[in-house]
Parts: sequence; structure tokens; C-alpha cells
Amino acid sequence: MIYLDTSVLGALFFREPSAPEILSRLESVSGVALVISAWTLPEMASVGAIKERTGQIGAQDRAAGLAAFQHFVADTLNLVEVDPGDFRTAATLLDLPATALRAADALHLAIAHRLRADLATLDRRQGMAASHYGIGLFPLA
Repeated sequence: MIYLDTSVLGALFFREPSAPEILSRLESVSGVALVISAWTLPEMASVGAIKERTGQIGAQDRAAGLAAFQHFVADTLNLVEVDPGDFRTAATLLDLPATALRAADALHLAIAHRLRADLATLDRRQGMAASHYGIGLFPLA
């Protein structure tokens, strides 16, 4: 099972240069469950809104990216709910000052840990924290 962090999905659906390589890696593991949490849904909406506000993409590209993401969720991904215990676990993961995790990243790690899934992320800090806490990393390169 591979838990996809929002950094990976944002790159895929908002046309970042790493998208073709990421897609190729994900296609190479057919038969392995790809998972996101319900928390990813508002995070992706936020990524699109930030990219539009900062002029990286236009409104049409934002809407198209989010629509494609929603189809991918429905057709390909397993969507899991955030468990109340995930919030408590995330709070403990924030105790490691060296990783300087954001709360949202700690929540993704907590969910991946609960699911015993490998984490696919483009976030270097989050990857370091995953390794520190014994969460496997799915290599994207």
C-alpha cells in the first residue's frame, strides 16, 4: 500500500515538471493499492487556489486540475477517513524539532503509519521524518 502525500498529487495535477516521472513510477506498481485520506481533498483545493492566487496557473487550469484529481480519486485511489487517533499521533510526531514538520504533514504521516503504508512524498522534511519514525518511503525517482 502506498499513501500519496498532497505534494505528489499537486505535482501531478497542476503540471509540475516532475509529473511525468511520478506518473511513470506510480504506473510501475500496478496492483499495489494507492491511498489518500479525506484530508487530502481540502489540501488539493488549497494547492490549486494558492497556485492561482500566485499566478502560477489560471482559473481554468485550476478547475481542470481539480476535476482531473477528483476523477483520479474516484477511479484509482482508495480514500480513507481520518481517524480521531490520527490527530493525537500527529501531535506526538511534531515533537521532533529537527524535522520542523507542518501539522498537516504530521497528520499524513500519522495516517500512513496507521495504515502501515509506504509514503510517497516530494517533501524532503516529511521524508526525513517518515524515515525517523519507521515509515517506509516509496521512491519517486
